[in-house]
Amino acid sequence: MQRFSLVDRHALVTGASRGIGRACAVALAESGANVTVVARGREGLEATAAAVERTGQKAFVRPADLAKPEDCTTIVADAEAALGVVDVLVYAAGINLRAPAEDVDLGDVTRNFDVNTRSAFAMAQAIGRRLLEEGRPGSLVFIASLMSRGARPTTLPYGISKMGLGGIVAGLATEWTGRGVRANAIAPGYIRTEMTQPLQDDEKLNAWVLSRTPAGRWGEVDDIAPLAVFLASDAARFISGQTVYCDGGWTAAL
Repeated sequence: MQRFSLVDRHALVTGASRGIGRACAVALAESGANVTVVARGREGLEATAAAVERTGQKAFVRPADLAKPEDCTTIVADAEAALGVVDVLVYAAGINLRAPAEDVDLGDVTRNFDVNTRSAFAMAQAIGRRLLEEGRPGSLVFIASLMSRGARPTTLPYGISKMGLGGIVAGLATEWTGRGVRANAIAPGYIRTEMTQPLQDDEKLNAWVLSRTPAGRWGEVDDIAPLAVFLASDAARFISGQTVYCDGGWTAAL
């Protein structure tokens, strides 16, 4: 089990104020990592940091608007000043601006892409540069989506951004794995979070999700977090460039 340990690691988690990001931050701490938590809202981050600290690990709260990819270098520098070199990234920040394709505003495409894709790369680049310079191993984990491989009506800007993550994962894995820095993605199915609450509350859509998912239920954030710990750890040292679907069998079913 030592291969699953993250003792003496520093993980940076974006989107950490709630949902999948918060669950991943706490799970990483439970496995021994100190954690920098990043999101827009300080109140949610403080709650996540308190949960991290209850595991006995250190937490650093860094509020930030990830619609500004140019700020990622400063965010990483602040995290390193607080808790040392970042060894693990879990990029869970994301937005979804909905509209029918014919009504999509190009500005919404840009906003989705800035938060979900450009900042994901900028954060990975800022962390990766230091790891490569110092010859340290590291793991970069991105939260993708079922829409990394398919589409749903009214979510085209989101789908474009999540499909772009596949290119980031493949490119970083190709260039950096041989130098000790791995890159992978987790693509959740339909997960119970605050963001998906309106979908859960829609009786017709909820029934469709349950009928379409072989597991017969919505996923929970704690279904995703252990996979992030695994991909961050040495137990996954030969896994790079992959998108792992954690979806209750969704993508296996016709």
